[in-house]
Amino acid sequence: RERARARARRRATSTSTSTDANSTAMADVALRRCDCAPRRRLEILRAVREAFEREGDARAVAGDAGGMKRIAEAIARGIDDAATHVVVGRGDFNVNLRFAKKSLAYATARARGRRGSAGGKEAPEFRVLVFDSLSLGSGVDGTQQLAFQAMRDEHDEATETAKRRKGSATATVTSDVDGIPRAIVNTVLKVLSDADTADDDHDERASAIREELTRKFGSFWHVVSDEKDFAVASRSTELPVQDGDDGEMKRISMRFRRKNCTYEVWHHVAPFDRYGFRKMTWAQKARYMRYFLIIFCACALVWYKYECAKDTHGVRRLVCRALPTLSPVAIGLFIFFVVSAHVDTSAWKKVT
Repeated sequence: RERARARARRRATSTSTSTDANSTAMADVALRRCDCAPRRRLEILRAVREAFEREGDARAVAGDAGGMKRIAEAIARGIDDAATHVVVGRGDFNVNLRFAKKSLAYATARARGRRGSAGGKEAPEFRVLVFDSLSLGSGVDGTQQLAFQAMRDEHDEATETAKRRKGSATATVTSDVDGIPRAIVNTVLKVLSDADTADDDHDERASAIREELTRKFGSFWHVVSDEKDFAVASRSTELPVQDGDDGEMKRISMRFRRKNCTYEVWHHVAPFDRYGFRKMTWAQKARYMRYFLIIFCACALVWYKYECAKDTHGVRRLVCRALPTLSPVAIGLFIFFVVSAHVDTSAWKKVT
């Protein structure tokens, strides 16, 4: 009887396991271009695969903008870097940007949906672009850099007047731009309303937008355009809202549409990291920490030898008594840092 119960339990366990496996979405990810270190490449591939497995089932099959936005945000959360931007689209979107070295990856991904989802349709193939923005070597952040330029009185010509005079197609703002300096918004609208550029030359218009914004307001602008739907998960510069509440900030991220093409424009400067400590792995940090511990212990030993040999009082006496008892702690920390420096914790995570 006990054997029969054990067999029944095993059958129930195997049934639930196969059900869970069939209900879990899978993803096929192929790297098309990569200009980054092996560690970051694995991190990006893992983030893309997990995002499509978690968010890329019925929504990805439908290909709606909301589903792509969730996928892009899920990839950005998986990478978790203050300078990383993610673009997800259905077509070969055009990008005009400058990216940090060893940070760019371009991949295609297709979600294999759960059983019975989305009417049995095959999921479409998505393009995924991941890159980091550049930082200012002076240590000035994006808010200071852009605020200095954007607060100038540009006296831009009204966009509606320019369109009536030139007879070009209508360019509209499709995102919330309240709080963004009007000089920035008008600059983009004037470029989009320029009749000197062919209506179907979307790449040239996107390039002109970035060049004009760079000329007027400095560098670090990013422009993505495509006729098909795409979504961007970006880290944007924030500026104080003029005539707004105290402390109210507005992200400099805008979305425009001209005829059948969508343009997404945003500004961002990566946080300045002089020594690259933010991007170090725990193993790399531990490698430096063990040397710091050795120097600290050597300085403490010299201080103990020359100061504690005297007749001490007060706090100095307490420190002299405590230092010998902390030796086992220092030895334990050193062993811990040595072991951690040779263990790559990211390798424990499943990549395939």
